[in-house]
Amino acid sequence: MARHDLLAHPIEWIKGRGSSSNIAVSSRIRLARNLSKYPFTHRCSKEKLLAIAEEVKHVISESDILKNSDVVEMDVLDPLSRWILVERHLISPPFANGGLGRVVIIDPKGVVSIMVNEEDHLRIQVILAGLELNEVWRIAKKVEKVFEELEYAFDPDFGYLTACPTNVGTGMRASVMVHIPALEMSKQVVKLVNECNRIGLTVRGSYGEGSDVLGSLYQISNQITLGLSEEELVDKVSSAVSQVVAEEERARTVMKRKLGISLDDRVWRAFGILRYSRSIASREALELISLIKMGSDMGITPEISVEEWNNLVLGVQPNHVQMYAGKELSPEERDVFRATFLRERIKAIENR
Repeated sequence: MARHDLLAHPIEWIKGRGSSSNIAVSSRIRLARNLSKYPFTHRCSKEKLLAIAEEVKHVISESDILKNSDVVEMDVLDPLSRWILVERHLISPPFANGGLGRVVIIDPKGVVSIMVNEEDHLRIQVILAGLELNEVWRIAKKVEKVFEELEYAFDPDFGYLTACPTNVGTGMRASVMVHIPALEMSKQVVKLVNECNRIGLTVRGSYGEGSDVLGSLYQISNQITLGLSEEELVDKVSSAVSQVVAEEERARTVMKRKLGISLDDRVWRAFGILRYSRSIASREALELISLIKMGSDMGITPEISVEEWNNLVLGVQPNHVQMYAGKELSPEERDVFRATFLRERIKAIENR
């Protein structure tokens, strides 16, 4: 897949068509699966890693639901293209480093992506916009069945066997990305994290474990995969996120009533910086984009659709900036190009 194909490839979650997608940005389910006849990837020989990839490719070629997918060998992609896939949440940061037998499968709609030979033999991932975990799970089950003929490593007592013990059981991570600037501004995020931990959920940055929180984007997911069914995990995460959405909406209402003109001023200052800046770093850009999206939702600034907002968030990421520029840039050049990109997009929103 060439670089221009990466930008042209549809990504369904960006469109923002799901429930509560102004706050619940996207829902994702990831299933970790291993093939019983091979060792875990960190114990596999080069020959076995390649054999796993070939078996997976063969199954895909004969699958009605996956046969038209793009099958991309990571070592064929240049580093910039790999990190574009990370920024679009189609592969994990460790997978972007490439390696023998590492292949990613992306379906034509950009809903399903499958990493082959990451930490586990298969990482099946399904993402949709909004709070739609039940629909995501329905799709994930169909994709999982495609590879059942390869025989998953499964224990009657423990469930699916995985390279990391924390994934043993269902092998499932159900997560929802949420945009919660009002809870962040009102210092309620620590309370949210503690409450999630209390009920067996975890709160992380937008790129998962170890990633920073940028632009008020948090990922809420299950901590454990053993002892509960997949449906129970989906219900638990969905219920918690529904409460978070309600709390964020409540916090925005309270903040608008209490802060009044000072909130308007803060949001419009963010709009002005994005509209006129000549150089801007990604962290600041994401913070300001977060503010003006909240301002849009609250009727303060011009309307910004969820799809427009998602494209702004992606467009200011370091590798997307270079992709749009058509060349590799120094950090300083990226900041200048990012500002130009934002000026053009914000001007178009302002003049609608």
